[in-house]
Amino acid sequence: MLIGTIQTHRGLLFASLLIAGSALVGCRAPEVEESSADSYLSIDEVALDARINELLQVGHSDGMTASIWVGGVTGEPWYTRNASTVRAAASSIKTAYLVELFDAYAEQLDESVSELAEIVTDESHPAVAHFSADDLTEIRLEIEGATIRRLGHMMIRGSDVSNVVYNAAANVVTALLGGPGELTALIHQRNAAFNELTVRRYMLAARDVTGDNEATATSLAAVLRRIASRRMAGVEPDTISAVWDILRVPDDDSPDGRVHYFKSGSLNSDPMVRIRSGFWHFPTNETIVYVVIIEQPVPGSLSRDQAGERLAEVSVSVTAEVLAAAR
Repeated sequence: MLIGTIQTHRGLLFASLLIAGSALVGCRAPEVEESSADSYLSIDEVALDARINELLQVGHSDGMTASIWVGGVTGEPWYTRNASTVRAAASSIKTAYLVELFDAYAEQLDESVSELAEIVTDESHPAVAHFSADDLTEIRLEIEGATIRRLGHMMIRGSDVSNVVYNAAANVVTALLGGPGELTALIHQRNAAFNELTVRRYMLAARDVTGDNEATATSLAAVLRRIASRRMAGVEPDTISAVWDILRVPDDDSPDGRVHYFKSGSLNSDPMVRIRSGFWHFPTNETIVYVVIIEQPVPGSLSRDQAGERLAEVSVSVTAEVLAAAR
């Protein structure tokens, strides 16, 4: 059992934010970060670990485990638990895809590009070859003429499209950027802190053929921190603003000005995983970045659907406890 470490900025968090959102190539210049001048208050990490262990107990016999990273946009994390463990990334890795897409097409965000039609009309293209004929019809209808901005929105939010289109959009982005290997290289070239993010397959393709898309809580947090700080190496400020717009969850906005930027991830095949990641931005210009990954190897004692629902519930509860500890 790993015991995490936790510190928190005084007065940064409020209990009311905890459940919000629960429904839901070439070398680049090095990035320079300033050290954080924030003052921090240590809190009871033992108590927090005990509470997380309690929440995980419901799936302990089925191998349920957690990876957690919580902190600000600079400095050391406030709390970590198994944060360097490589996990299935599910859709949480799409945040890194979005940065690369919007950077590559920064001057064309509100335009469609001919490559979209070329990809989705080629039934043999690996981005879409694993979809059914009916799925392909729907994918072409939604994606063929989409703008780059709309493509990013479908891939991240997916609120107004089917799960098929939501994931096919990510596959088209992957193809536009050269395929899984080239996209991985782009992400790694962006910043060495992203090196534990790996793209090996297209979304909804078999996970045991080319390997899975993987990440650590630390590497997902590294991407989110640089987005949240608006200081992503090689990316223009307007492009980062466009990324913020896609990640924002307007329904989570609070009357006092707190804004939530969020990306989840979910896999019901083995290993099963639920991921909650994002950042809360405060009117005081303070930010909290968080990643919570709950994983178990197989459904175990439950049906697959029941195990997935339990994972989702635990991920929400663990996220709430971690943020509550930082009040």
